[in-house]
Amino acid sequence: MRYALVFLLIGILLLGCVGGNQPKNGTTGIQLPPMPGIAQACTPAYTFSEPAAGVLSKTTEVVANAECAGGVTLTAKIDGVAVASAAIATNDSQQVKLEVPATKDGVVKLTVDSGAEPLLSKDWTVKPLGSEDISGLDADPVSFKEWRAMAVDVQNTITPSKVKIYMKRLEWKTQPATVIAVEIRKDDNGNPGDRVAGVERPINITTLSNNWVSFDLGNPTLPPGRYWITVKIKQTEDVSLVSDVLQIHNVPVSKQAPGNDYTREMKLSVDGKTGIATETQWRPLAYDKAYSVVLTTG
Repeated sequence: MRYALVFLLIGILLLGCVGGNQPKNGTTGIQLPPMPGIAQACTPAYTFSEPAAGVLSKTTEVVANAECAGGVTLTAKIDGVAVASAAIATNDSQQVKLEVPATKDGVVKLTVDSGAEPLLSKDWTVKPLGSEDISGLDADPVSFKEWRAMAVDVQNTITPSKVKIYMKRLEWKTQPATVIAVEIRKDDNGNPGDRVAGVERPINITTLSNNWVSFDLGNPTLPPGRYWITVKIKQTEDVSLVSDVLQIHNVPVSKQAPGNDYTREMKLSVDGKTGIATETQWRPLAYDKAYSVVLTTG
C-alpha cells in the first residue's frame, strides 16, 4: 500500500510539471517580432556583354548584369575619358545598359569602373565613319568640271582629323598648279551647304593605281547632324589643252535602283571659249552606289 501511494504522488508531480509548461492559445514556442532596418549583407558582382565593333560617332550598347550593387554608379571610359554612366538603385539582380559613343576610331581602351574599382578593361575596335569597302573596279571621274560628294551622319559630337579617299589619277603627267580640294560641308536640304572645313593638296599626291589618300582637316568639331564630304579639282592652266582627272572608287549597291540620298554629283557649265567652269546644282547619281570615302580621327 505504501508503494502504491509513492507511485501515485510521483505521477501527479510529473503531470503537473508537463502541463504547466505548455504554451497557451495553441502557440508553439516563443515568437519574436522581426527587427526592422536590418538588411542581409552581400557583395556586388558584375558580368558584361561583349560590345560590338564600333563606328566613329555612333553609340554602342554595353550591358552589365549586376547583383547586390545598389548605390553604385558604373562609368564607361574611352582611353581614360568618361563617356557614359548609369546609377544602380537597388541590390536586385538587373541589367544595366551603358550607351557608349565612339568618340575616336582605331583600337581604343574601353573600361568600366565603379569609382576606383575597375570592372572591365578591353581593347575595342572602332571603324571610321563612311565606307571602307574597296571591292570591285567601279569608279567615277572628278575634274574641274565634274565634282563628287558623299554624306555621313554624325550621331555624337566628334573632332575628325582627316578625310581619306580611295582614288587614283588617270594621267602620269599633270599640270603643276592643279590641286584636289576636299571640304566638309553642312547639309542644306539634302545637298552640300555651308563649308565647315577644307584642305587643298597637289594632284600629284595621287598615283596611277588606287590608294587611300589622306586630307588633314585641322580637327573641326562636328556636332550631331549630316555632313557632306565634297571632292573637286581646281585647275588654273588652260583647260582646253589638258584636263587633270581623278577617279574615285565606288561600290554599286544596285545599278537598277535610283541614286540614294547620301551621294551627289555636280556637272559644271563650261564656257566653250574661255574654259571657265560655273557651278550648277548638286544632283543624285544615276544609280545607287557608295564612294570609298571615310572620316577619321586617326
